[in-house]
Amino acid sequence: MTNAAAIGYALLTAKKMGMNHEELKRLEAIMYSYLDLVTEEEAEEAYRRN
Repeated sequence: MTNAAAIGYALLTAKKMGMNHEELKRLEAIMYSYLDLVTEEEAEEAYRRN
C-alpha cells in the first residue's frame, strides 16, 4: 500500500465519522509525518494492541 492510499483510507473513514474540513487537514498532516516516523511493523503492532 502506498502512503497516499493509507492516508486516503484514514480520510475517508474520518469523513464518515463526521470530521470537518479543518480536522481532515490536520489528520492528513499528522498521518503524513507519522509515515516517516513510525515503521510499518510499529503501526501494525499499534493496530493489534488497540
